[in-house]
Amino acid sequence: MTIRPPHPGRRGRTGPRAMLVAAALALTALTATACGTDDPPSLFADGKVLVGTKNDQPGTAVVRNYKFSGFDTTVARQVLKTVGAKPDFGIVPSEDRRAVLTDKSKDLVVATYSITVERMKELDFAGPYATTYQGIMVRKNDHRIKKPADVNGKRVCTWPGTTSATTLQSPAYERMVVYEQPDASTCITDLKVKKVADAVSTDQMILYGFTQENPDLKVVPDITYGSANQYGIAMAKGHRQDCLKLRDALRDYLGDNAWSQDFATSLPSIPKADAAWETDFKPRTETVDALSCRDRPRT
Repeated sequence: MTIRPPHPGRRGRTGPRAMLVAAALALTALTATACGTDDPPSLFADGKVLVGTKNDQPGTAVVRNYKFSGFDTTVARQVLKTVGAKPDFGIVPSEDRRAVLTDKSKDLVVATYSITVERMKELDFAGPYATTYQGIMVRKNDHRIKKPADVNGKRVCTWPGTTSATTLQSPAYERMVVYEQPDASTCITDLKVKKVADAVSTDQMILYGFTQENPDLKVVPDITYGSANQYGIAMAKGHRQDCLKLRDALRDYLGDNAWSQDFATSLPSIPKADAAWETDFKPRTETVDALSCRDRPRT
């Protein structure tokens, strides 16, 4: 009896072409599976998020009796509540904010961290949740500094890892005697106790916070430097969907009266000093859309 090979049109076909098709399908399935397992889990998956923040900035982020408070921490709690998570706060110095995200020791950083074009290349941001210009703080009884030119020749303290320190390195401010200390607290000591500094410079929002616990200091309202600083919630790249969820939660927060109430509660010195404080410090939703969850600003 002669056994004939299967007809080319029958299902029993096992020729080279069929083998190639089968191999291609197997590769497609393997690739799809690999892609699925490579996607990082959500930062909010277990309901607890490691958040880096400051501990020495009254009004924005400070630690008292082992409790974190201030506007940064309030923002973190509000937006994370919307996405079904709670913050687990930890202290992070200004110069370490990027590092704690890239080495995965923190999930988010909410620490008066300004969104810049360079930082957007390495990190994702949801924000801004506040906006402020850089300014000057002096001793309350020191009346020598009232306008920008008065700062020339004066010793101005800043600290590393901040946009404020970078701004004052510009040739436009070379007539100031700018120097750095390790942190904000040391600059404050230099200004009010040792009187080594004539002024401290960082963002006005932070400076106003310092005056709330240091009534012998004051912000000079008519002196600002550089462009507006936009504070964002920072995270490592690779969590874009989480970033978008935070962006949407932040947009809702800004559109509600809660933002204004929380800001005034944390930083009462600002409404007292600035009648237009909401216009000056509250971001527009258009700015949030332009800067959130992007590799570069939307123009």
